[in-house]
Parts: sequence; structure tokens; C-alpha cells
Amino acid sequence: MSISRPAWLCAIALILVSIALGAVHSPSAEAATVNLALGKPVTVSSVQSSEYGGSNAVDGNTSTRWSSNTSDQQYIIVDLGAARSISSVVLRWEAAYAKGFQIQTSNDNSTWTTVYSNYSGTGGTNTITFTASARYVKMYAFTRATAYGYSLYEFEIYGDDGGSSSTGNLALGKPVTVSSTEDSTTPASNAVDGNGSTRWSSSYADQQYIYVDLGSPQSIAKVVLKWEAAYAKQFQVQTSTDNSTWTTVYSNYSGTGGTTSITFSPASARYVKVYLIQRATSYGFSLYEFEVYNSAGGGSGTGVAAVKQRVLDYLNGISGNHTIVGIENKNAGTPTSDSNTVASIAGRTPSLWGGDFGFGSGAVDKRQTMINEAKNQFNKGALVTLMYHACAPNRDEYCSWDDIGGANPAKLTDAQFTQLTTPGTSLYNAWIGRLDTLSTYLQDLENNNVVVLFRPFHEMNQCVFWWSCHKGSNGTAKLYQITHDYLTNAKGLENIIWVWNIQDFSNLSTEIDAYNPGASYFDIASLDVYNTGYTTTNYNTMQRVSGGKPIAIGECQFMPSSSLLASQNKWIYAMLWPDFIEDNRSALPGIYAAANVLTLDEMPGWK
Repeated sequence: MSISRPAWLCAIALILVSIALGAVHSPSAEAATVNLALGKPVTVSSVQSSEYGGSNAVDGNTSTRWSSNTSDQQYIIVDLGAARSISSVVLRWEAAYAKGFQIQTSNDNSTWTTVYSNYSGTGGTNTITFTASARYVKMYAFTRATAYGYSLYEFEIYGDDGGSSSTGNLALGKPVTVSSTEDSTTPASNAVDGNGSTRWSSSYADQQYIYVDLGSPQSIAKVVLKWEAAYAKQFQVQTSTDNSTWTTVYSNYSGTGGTTSITFSPASARYVKVYLIQRATSYGFSLYEFEVYNSAGGGSGTGVAAVKQRVLDYLNGISGNHTIVGIENKNAGTPTSDSNTVASIAGRTPSLWGGDFGFGSGAVDKRQTMINEAKNQFNKGALVTLMYHACAPNRDEYCSWDDIGGANPAKLTDAQFTQLTTPGTSLYNAWIGRLDTLSTYLQDLENNNVVVLFRPFHEMNQCVFWWSCHKGSNGTAKLYQITHDYLTNAKGLENIIWVWNIQDFSNLSTEIDAYNPGASYFDIASLDVYNTGYTTTNYNTMQRVSGGKPIAIGECQFMPSSSLLASQNKWIYAMLWPDFIEDNRSALPGIYAAANVLTLDEMPGWK
């Protein structure tokens, strides 16, 4: 490959990687998030037979399982050996799961504290986040979902390993096996040497693989692939404890090369494989580095910038396989009312919580209440999104809906909009004053390590709103850029994931570019679905303008079905607008129970 490929192509790829990554990656020596339960002593209330002992639930092998006898009120307890800092529990159910169960913690195996309860369990894999310090962790099951007992493939407990492991690249220098090698200058070991200037390259054929042996079972949650120019268009990440039975934890059928950060629910694995299905070029597959981490943060630290990166990595990781679901909470004074309604209908808790800085006394005077709930939701593991129904800058913030987008919106003329986007004018200064006010709340979130998806101007092509439907160099896109730059640069906020938003009008594919602020100004491109719906044209348009970044359904009248999400699998989240809860009542339970939809109990947590 290095001979037949044009030299300039290899040189450009190498320069880009070197600039982005540096020559050598050095692992950290901080504490790691690991599966504390792996191999620890277990006590159970009963076993179906000796073949299904409690130790099977902590052996890191999803081919073995613990199974109780056929009655309610059973338990399994793991002794961690000492009090440990715990952040989450993962339950991997066999078909005989618990409809009702609790997670309890204790330091003396006598007095127990319930940290989580579920009265409508659906089986599968449950990821439960909380914060506790405990030596003993119990899963107490009190209602069976089947006529059999309770059966767990794995009971995993994640937390701080006390600094005994590295948060760095677990694959660094480990043994590697590959399906083929182009030649002696591109051996497999190059992919795990921490050197961004060397690479592994396969033969010129599809269906290749590379896997690393970590030496012992490890809790892993992130893989980073640093591609050379010959990347995979289609590939999977797989894990195994025995180098025989493999579990696919991630699939990508529209790869774009570059650096691909992949996060997934923590898995216990000794072997990690990248199975390379289809080439993107006429050459083979080529990786500068294949990195494996035992936490979604990949050793990047604990500050808000690192938390933001964890969220972004996770969202990129679920693109193509899962969708987060939730709802906007319309009343700032009771900022969980709509989420609670949906949860009661669906039987599962939304994984996305939406709030609004809003307008009028009902929102403006209740902003701190709304912000406090944003903190609470983020700490629970929900994805937090905020929007801003803003009053026009030529009036105060106590306007009404009719002034914004109702019967008599305070539309700005083109001349006024030019003033708004021109520094030093009264309208520009008025808008900056609004941002100064919002920044105090956003700073409060940042001070608490809360990352927020911020959608400052929704439906930028919806002409009913005062901020929308202005094209050209001083139009709505310019106002978005000003807002982004002021909060990011002048205010120095690091906790915002920027969401650019458009609506699904029939002219979307031809008009959308007039409202695009530019790739450097958004992290997510989102579509509000009210008019033409979930068409293939709309879906393809959003993928085009996103430039490979995640796409989402900013808000909608009707939630997409699980089958639609399977065919349009790049939507990373879908948010229902609360005025339409009743219209979706019959569909919500099925959507929230779907395998390709993530509810709160399946989220990884951000801390």
C-alpha cells in the first residue's frame, strides 16, 4: 500500500493525525472505573441447581448464569471486600427476569439502604446509576416476570478502583492478532504502540479483523480508532472473555474515517476485536492506533470539559444503533410534570429531559427552579436539553406567546435584523444583555459539572417567529453565530453542546443551507418534525448538512416508531412536544420498550 498509494495522500493523512493527536499517547495513573464485582464472593437466597450457582453472575462470562428457585422474594449479594465508591450497577438478565426489584447497599451486611427501585422491569440489560459508598451490594427481586425463578447472566458493579488501575489506554503494548498484514513494515503491533506515526495495514480485501488481548478480564466502555486514509466503511466492535464467544457492542455501516470514539455500556472483556466488514477505498484497512479504555472518559479527567467530551463520545457512539427518548417540560415551575406523565404512560422513565429559559413571568421568574431540575436530571444520568423561547430584543422578557410566535409576533424588519447583528447598536446590546442573564444560569450548571444541549433558536426556517426566516449574511444564522461566540468566548462557558435546529417544511432540502451557521458552530443538527414527517428525503438532508456529526429530532408531534428508528438509525434522540402527549398515548409503551430505544435505566451516567 505504501508503494502503490500516492505519496501525497499518505503524507496528508499522517500530518492530520500528528497535529490532532501528537506523537505519543501517555496513559494516566488516576483511579479507574471498573467492574468491582468481578470474581468477588457472592451470597444468594437460592439456586435452581448446582449448575446455576451465584458465582456465575460475577465471572465475566455471559454464557453462564445464576438462577434462583421458582418463587418470589429472592436476592443476590456481592461482597466487595471493603467499602468502595460505587457509581452504577448493570444487570444482564436471562429470559427469566424480575418485574419488580431493588438495588440495596450496606456496609455491614445487616442494615440496607435502597438506592433504586423498579416495579415495571422489562428484562434485557439494565444500567442503573447512583452514588454510594458500600461494601455489600444486593439485588433484591420481589416479583417474577415469568413462571420460572430469577436468572442473571451478570451482576456488574462499577466504581472507583482506588487508583490501582490506569484510566489510560488498556491496549497499549498488549498482544495483537490480525487476519492479515500488508507487509513487514505495517505489523499489527503498530496499532497498539502509542505512536501516531506508525500503522497496521491489512491485505486488500474485505472481512478482516484485529483484536487485542488485555491479559485478564477488564471493565471496558470505550474504544478509539485512529484511521489512516484507508478506513472501514463498515465495521463492528466485539468483546469476549474466552476468545471464542464474541458479543457485538457497536456497529457502524457508514464509517467516515478519521478518529472514531466509540462508547458503550461497560462490558467485562479480556479480548476486544474490531471486525472490518467493508473497505472505503481500494486498499486494505489501516489503523494508526487501536485504543481501549475502561471508562467512557478515556482518561480525559473529571472537569466539565471532560464530562462534555464523555457526553459527545456517547452520543457519537449510539448513532446508528440506539435512540434516546424524552419530552420537553413546558412548565418551569413544575419542571418534571410532563416527564412524569410520559413515564406513567410508557412504564419507563424518559432518558432525555427538556427545559426552556422561556418568556413571561411563568418562565422568567422560575428559571432557577428549572435549572435546579436540570442538575438533578443530569446527575440521574439523563440527557439534558435547554431551549430559549426568547422575546424580541426590542421589548422586555415578560412578553406573551402572541408576541413571539402566536397571533401578533413582534417581527423584526430586515433593517432591524441587520442592527441586531451589528455590534454597538441598541438591538445588539439588548441581545447581549439577554445572553449575560442566561450565562449566569449556564455558569451555575457548569459549576456543578452539568453539560447541557443548548438549542437557542429553534426552527430557524419557521417564519412565524421573530428570529426566524432571515436569510443572508446578517440573517438568523448570523444571530446564532453571535450567540455561540459570546457564550463560548466572552463568557468562557465549556459545558454547552450546541444544537442547530430547523423544521421539516416541504422545501427543507433546498432552503436548509440558508440557515446553516457552519460546521464549527454546532455539535448536533436537529430537525423538528411537524409537517412533512420522517421522510427519507428529510433524513438524508439532515445527514448531508450535519457533515458526519450527530443528528436528532429536536421536537415532534408524533414520536417515531421503533421500526422507523431501525431504518433511520442515525437519530440520536427524539423529543416529544408536551402538547401532544395524548396523541401518542397508545404508542409510547411500545416505543419505550423497544430494544433500539434507550430509557433512563439504560443510560451510562455522566460522572
